[in-house]
Amino acid sequence: MDKTSTTTHFGFSKVDESDKARRVAGVFDSVASKYDVMNDVMSAGLHRLWKAFAVREANVRAGMKVLDIAGGTGDLASAFARRAGATGEVWLTDINAAMLAEGRDRLLDRGHLIPLVQCDAERLPFAAGYFDVTTVAFGLRNMTRKEVALAEMQRVLKPGGRLLVLEFSRVWRPIA
Repeated sequence: MDKTSTTTHFGFSKVDESDKARRVAGVFDSVASKYDVMNDVMSAGLHRLWKAFAVREANVRAGMKVLDIAGGTGDLASAFARRAGATGEVWLTDINAAMLAEGRDRLLDRGHLIPLVQCDAERLPFAAGYFDVTTVAFGLRNMTRKEVALAEMQRVLKPGGRLLVLEFSRVWRPIA
């Protein structure tokens, strides 16, 4: 790293910001098919309870528009699709193609045909004020510039919309 580079965290190490996305992609390329099992082991199954809590707190109803960011295997998107119904919209996004492919397959197996978009949460390809709910579950820690990603999540929310973030780490600064 040169003196002008900006560093960020990757696990317990500091890395150049420009290198973090490549490293994160490498990790998720290798674990996509085992991701949910890994979360079960690492959280002793608690991640499923936290996600169920997030689904309840989101209060998604028929006709609502929901964006699941870094949604990977699609478990939250599936739960939201059931609640939003045929009149709603649920979008699954992830920066990693392998995770999206896993999510697509699982969603199709559950009977959900929802749009999937490979994108960076720091540059969401959606109109401002489009979604009623945006969520990110255990993905914020992998984003290079968290404050930029959170600002993007807020940008695509309708006024009064809900942003739900699930994370294993401590909150470093409350948003509201």
